[in-house]
Amino acid sequence: MSHNQVAARAVLWSIVLNAGLAVVKVTAGILGHSYALIADGIESVNDIFASLMVWVGLKVAEKPPDDDHPYGHGRAEQLAGLFSALSLLAAGGTIAWQSVHNIMHRHTSPEWFTLPILVVVIIVKEGLSRYAMRKSDETTSTALKGDAWHHRADAITSGAALLGISVALLGGDGYEMADDVAALVGCFIIFLNGFFMLKTALHENMDGAATEELYQEARDIGATVPGVKMIEKLRMKKSGLGYHMDIHVQVEGSLSVAEGHRIGHDVQDALKASDRRFLDIIVHVEPFGHAD
Repeated sequence: MSHNQVAARAVLWSIVLNAGLAVVKVTAGILGHSYALIADGIESVNDIFASLMVWVGLKVAEKPPDDDHPYGHGRAEQLAGLFSALSLLAAGGTIAWQSVHNIMHRHTSPEWFTLPILVVVIIVKEGLSRYAMRKSDETTSTALKGDAWHHRADAITSGAALLGISVALLGGDGYEMADDVAALVGCFIIFLNGFFMLKTALHENMDGAATEELYQEARDIGATVPGVKMIEKLRMKKSGLGYHMDIHVQVEGSLSVAEGHRIGHDVQDALKASDRRFLDIIVHVEPFGHAD
């Protein structure tokens, strides 16, 4: 199974579970007079649409290069990650606005039965977040990592709702707004996660550099190929779940063009054989000691 397929399967699990949780949370929130729980349900609905966009992005990114897209369709995965970040920020803004409105207008205290529902939600969402995060690390999918943070934000806001409802119930009259304050605190966490997700997504969509660890690993692989004297230059950008690379290698200047060409292909083969998904590699061969 390819990395795209692994990531897509994880996203489908997210969609199915979020659909069930959204129905439970919104229904319980309405019956139990808890806007924090309704807000949680709204975020789960938002998570469904975000997950759908991630799934579509992963499926498009899997398509091979064609005449219109000679470098492939990998950018669709980065665009899905950008959408995921923006949708998280939008959900946080919607919940924050309604929370402030509720704080300014007194309303009925939440019901006790909303508490065990929230406990179940927290356990399920945190478990789903860890599963998606593990698959994100396995596939290097930024969009899937964004999906994982959607789940974690949901678990955190559910935890805030649990605390707020408990305070509202224990405090009695005058403490009804604790439920809404909890939803507002949860919004801050949503915004924080959304900001960091947006920063990463913009970096990748703007062809930002890969991590220094990845650069060093590519240099080490290239330098071990017989005939390579040194790695002179290296550029790399992420596309989909892999990386495109331009690498300049220096070889002995007295070698024939054919021999230098062979060494360049050996460098390509060594990099593609690694587990880092170096997809498109352009090797520029230079005589040792010459910098271009």
